[in-house]
Amino acid sequence: MDKRIEQSVDDLKVLLEKSNDRLHNSESRIRTLIQTIPVGLLITSEACIVESASPACLALFQCTYGDLHARNLQDLFKFEKSVAEFLASSGSNQLFELTAQRRDGSQFPAAIKVSPFSSLSVPGLLVVVEDISAKRELEKLREEFISMMTHDLRTPLTSIKCFLELIAEGVYDGRLDELKKRCNGIGNDTTRLINMISSLLNLHKLEAGRLQLVPEVMQVSSIVSQSLESTNSIAEARNVTLNVAPLRDDLLVRADGDYTVQVLVNLLSNALKFSPKGSTVTIDVEANHEFVKVKVIDKGRGIPKEVQTRLFNRFEQAQLSDARVEGGSGLGLAFSKAIVEEQGGSIGVESEPGQGCLFWFTLLKETQD
Repeated sequence: MDKRIEQSVDDLKVLLEKSNDRLHNSESRIRTLIQTIPVGLLITSEACIVESASPACLALFQCTYGDLHARNLQDLFKFEKSVAEFLASSGSNQLFELTAQRRDGSQFPAAIKVSPFSSLSVPGLLVVVEDISAKRELEKLREEFISMMTHDLRTPLTSIKCFLELIAEGVYDGRLDELKKRCNGIGNDTTRLINMISSLLNLHKLEAGRLQLVPEVMQVSSIVSQSLESTNSIAEARNVTLNVAPLRDDLLVRADGDYTVQVLVNLLSNALKFSPKGSTVTIDVEANHEFVKVKVIDKGRGIPKEVQTRLFNRFEQAQLSDARVEGGSGLGLAFSKAIVEEQGGSIGVESEPGQGCLFWFTLLKETQD
């Protein structure tokens, strides 16, 4: 009998040890989960006083545990009403977007979810906190994009529509020369629409890895001459001279011809757009053992230093009304950057306000065997 009791006691000890091990492992996993979960967790009393906070929550509020402990939720978030009224009017697990406040006065947009919570039969609240700054920024960009595209698409489409209505009404009957002149303007509007849509689609394709570039060995002189053919009429219309020094036929690069020409056309078009009448836009080419650098130099009003680093961001001109990129879709430079970098090169700008601009990009040099 004693042996059986002893065996039972031993078996019980083994069970207890296994249970303790399982409990310890479970607690360890929970602690690891709390330590690594990407959203912030707050545990509060029923009176909304903070009792515990996860590391992610401390990072969100940029503080130590002592800075959050014993603080009221009212101090951490901007509620339209009091916390008590907020909790009374909100359902369990309902998501709310509020402004979170740090002790240093800074703020960030947050999504919070409040759920009843009980620890050792003591009721409280579990508050999940997520920084939604990126979401708000995306929403802002989307609104700016819709606003920009609405304006940029509506203006030329309205012009085309009005022109067609005038033709239908017979306004240009017997006025062939004026009709031809007006057709040229409408053609420019149509070209701008096509270029804008193409740039947008191509940029998305490139970033998604669907735009297939076909690098080949090309003469730099060929890239330059094709780009000049595409922009000569713009230069003539604006009374601006395009100047390029003779290029060696043996200066070769490895690049996708069509898209590289489009990059240079984008830079030339911008230079022509913002160059004074009677001025000169210069194309200069220099090379080292690894790269060929193509430069487009104009004598326009220049670009402020604080703007230059942002010029190649998509749709950036929507926020740069004081920069020389105003009036465009904001896609040309972003598309050019994506194309150049995909081919192993780089792109940039050098400018002083009032002293013109130098836009440049590099291509991988191809050496002849």
